[in-house]
Amino acid sequence: MVLNVYAILFFVSLILLVVLADIGQELNITQYVLLFVAIMVSILGHYTISIADSLNMAIMGQRMVYLGSIFNPILIVFCTYKLCRMKIPKVVWLGALAFAAVVMYFTFSIESNTAFYTSLELGKAYGMTILVKERGPMHGIYIVLLFACIIFTMGVSIYSVVKKKKVPYGTAVMLLIMLLITSGCYFAKRALGIDLEIVAFAYIIDEIIFLSLVRKISKYDLAKSVAEALSDTGKNGYIVFNKKGQYIGSNETAKVFFPMLREQRIDSYLSEEKTPVLYEKIVNRIKATDGADYEGMVEKDGRILKCGLKTIYRNSSKIKDGFVVEMQDDTHQQTYLRLINNYNSDLKREVAQKTERIGMIQQKVVLGMADVIENRDSNTGGHVKRTSAVIAIFVKELEKCAKEYGFSQEFLENVIKAAPMHDLGKIAVDDRILRKPGRFTPEEYEEMKKHSEKGAEIVGQILDGVEDEEFVETAKNLAHYHHEKWNGEGYPCGLAGINIPPEGRIMALADVFDALVSKRCYKEKMDYDNAFRIIEESLGTHFDPELGKMFLRCRPKLEEYYNNIECD
Repeated sequence: MVLNVYAILFFVSLILLVVLADIGQELNITQYVLLFVAIMVSILGHYTISIADSLNMAIMGQRMVYLGSIFNPILIVFCTYKLCRMKIPKVVWLGALAFAAVVMYFTFSIESNTAFYTSLELGKAYGMTILVKERGPMHGIYIVLLFACIIFTMGVSIYSVVKKKKVPYGTAVMLLIMLLITSGCYFAKRALGIDLEIVAFAYIIDEIIFLSLVRKISKYDLAKSVAEALSDTGKNGYIVFNKKGQYIGSNETAKVFFPMLREQRIDSYLSEEKTPVLYEKIVNRIKATDGADYEGMVEKDGRILKCGLKTIYRNSSKIKDGFVVEMQDDTHQQTYLRLINNYNSDLKREVAQKTERIGMIQQKVVLGMADVIENRDSNTGGHVKRTSAVIAIFVKELEKCAKEYGFSQEFLENVIKAAPMHDLGKIAVDDRILRKPGRFTPEEYEEMKKHSEKGAEIVGQILDGVEDEEFVETAKNLAHYHHEKWNGEGYPCGLAGINIPPEGRIMALADVFDALVSKRCYKEKMDYDNAFRIIEESLGTHFDPELGKMFLRCRPKLEEYYNNIECD
């Protein structure tokens, strides 16, 4: 089995070469292909030596070993430069070729020239043929070449980590690990005098590492990623993330939109502090929803960007490889839309203001009519203003349990606005009755009771054409039914209980309370204790018992209001 170890390594290297060709068929990976071929040739040379039955065959194998080994370190340098996205300086590749030419000359003439190896003979170890060599002075050229490649590879890797943010930490670390393994195996064999060529094993590890890194190249190739996700690039910006939400790359337009991307390291998360908008809209979405496709707007430095997050799939499969964000400057369009929206908002606000002014004019007209009526009525001076204030206080209390009674805020506001209209019907009552200084006769009282129905008619005429139908209905009901009683003994319709519209029941409490605590020509004002006692005793007969309880809770505010009137 030991005899076939190089044969196994050769076939492994051949398989890895095929895998590389499959992964990189759409990429520019000439350096990697040459490296894998060189490794395969070198291992084939070790295999040839291991089965050699003559010195000439072993020398031929040794030439194959050096054919691969000379170019292996050089190609590793070239591949490292490519992975680190750096251009190879001319002096580097010219110097490498010069060294390779010199080493090639001596290694291919080892049979006749003793400068590289002073002696060569066959030996046995581990059941295999080995070539026992005595190194000559010119063998140092190969050592210099090897050291130079090690230094260059290490220098490029370290520089990439420290200075170049286009190279992920992981890539640089893997290159350093590969370098340490390969050089360590070479020098360990020399120092320990091991006959087995353990460097061949290191070559296989190198190939596996490069395969992993080449696999990532397809993700870092922004042009390829964008081409797979979107066919029409136009002047749009693109940012590519891996499936974890880590930054992979971006085009120049994206860097114009977000300059901080120029300093963003590959394979790292965007900074929440430096790119809060992208972090919130994109990175958080990738983390939270596994990158579900998304479209939205992002504002940055006066620009309004239309952003779309799309998933990138591996080739034609459904395996997620990452995500691409497409950004389009939509500032002009959005500004135009905002101007239209602002115009519409201004128009709506202007209409609302004019409507409000019209409402105020109507309210003043109504109050003016109410003042005219009160000037005709010698019994109820100031009644309209006071009952309107009582209603406002009462409604504040009703708002606390409005849902329980099914009262909307709009309904309660309508009751307040309609309260001054409740006695407009008195305009149709004869002055002889309205201005009578004493109590009414039964006939006069019957005439006075007609003001409720007349009031509903007048309110309807005044508010004819008003678009707010709910307000019109509330005002009419309030004027029509504020003298109805819970027990059905009121007027003008004799409605009872919940058949009385709620606005009528609310107004009844305010109307009677003001009549009790105000001075009339035929009576003195009543103290608060007696007035509230009468209200309480009338719950369930005159007044709605539930609304009445709410009204009684208003006592402190009502007393404060009427006391202030007296002070004035």
